[in-house]
Formats: sequence, structure tokens, C-alpha cells
Amino acid sequence: MNLSTDAPLHRRWSVRRLLLVAAAVLVAAVVAIGADVLHQGLLSRLDAPAKELGERLRSPDLTPAVRLLSDLGTTPYRAVLAAALVVPLAVRWRTWRPVVYGVLVVGLAPAVSASTKRLVDRPRPPAADALEAPLDPSFPSGHATASAALATGMALLAVCAVRSAWARIAVVAAAGVFALVVGLTRVYIGAHWITDVLAGWCTGAAVALVLAAAVRPWVRPGADSVNSS
Repeated sequence: MNLSTDAPLHRRWSVRRLLLVAAAVLVAAVVAIGADVLHQGLLSRLDAPAKELGERLRSPDLTPAVRLLSDLGTTPYRAVLAAALVVPLAVRWRTWRPVVYGVLVVGLAPAVSASTKRLVDRPRPPAADALEAPLDPSFPSGHATASAALATGMALLAVCAVRSAWARIAVVAAAGVFALVVGLTRVYIGAHWITDVLAGWCTGAAVALVLAAAVRPWVRPGADSVNSS
């Protein structure tokens, strides 16, 4: 995928369409997971075994580390992680687009998750079995949504910033591990069902892709006027 501003305008439009199509597929996956959950389908059968596994894995030594990893999905930590990438890129590319993109990714993902939670209104796992029992609805996981949005957005920016194929693979893998770990901590803690987390990952990635298509954080100053003339 070539996101260079030297590419012809039609090529960059095709990149935007690709991002939007990928986002649409992810949204469809969220809808499918939600329907499965509401009708107690095949995926929802994973919830009880995953909950039991998380409870079996709990230990006094492991829990503090899991709580810390879970906190990486909260806004203050995500804001710091995003700033660490978007600010240097804004300076390097001489444009505020990466900063705007980072702010939107960090800020909008929780809002989308909260709105979807109110729509689905799924109960949380039993509070008596949980290490943490939030009062809001459960589907999708806010931590999973926010971490997946950040991971997807930062991976896109990093892929634009580096040329080495191996470096790109490493960045994408690190971003994926970040979102994976944060999401799974919510099952360990007992705050979410595994299907909440699956839906959160898809929701967050979709948010980041839509925002990337809208903001195009890789575009340098003057690129649009040059290509449209």
C-alpha cells in the first residue's frame, strides 16, 4: 500500500477506499458478534470457558502486572503513547495531520464504545467473580476498543514513516500484541466476556481506519494543491 503524497491522486483515492472497505468489514464483524451474543449463538459459547480460564490463571504474583497492562488501555496512557509517535512525525513531515489524527483516535474510540454499549446494553460478567466490576454495560470492551484503535492508527503511521519491510512487520506485530494483551487482561480481571473483547478489537480498528481515510495523516503540506492542479 503506497501512501506517498508523490503518488497520483487517483492512487491515493484508492487507498482511502481500501481503508473504508476494511473498516466496513470490521463493522460488519461487530454487528455479527453482537447478533450472536444477543441470540446466544456459537461465539457466545466461548464466554464461559474463557471466563473460567481467566479465573484459573489468577495469582497474587500475576494480578498486579495484569492490572498495569490493563491500565495501558485507559486514556492517559494512550495519550502519552500516541504523542510519542505523532509529535515527532508532525515535526518530521511538517504538518499537524498526525497530531490531529492521534487526538481523534484517542478521543473518539471510547465515545464509539460507550455509545455501542448503551445500544446493546449487555450485562457484565458476575461481579462476585471479578477483580473489577464496572457499572456500565459490557459490549464492546472499552479497553479493547481504545487499544485496538491506538494500535491500528499508530501502526498505519509507523508504516508510512519507515521503509524497511522488516521494520514495518515489527511495528505492526508490536501494535497487534499491545491490543491483544490489553484486551485479554479484561477477561482475566473478569470485567468483560471474551466476545466483548473481540467486538472491541474490531470496533477500535474500524474507528482508526475511518479516521485515517478522513484525515490522511501521511499527507504533507501542499500535496493536495499540487496533485489537484
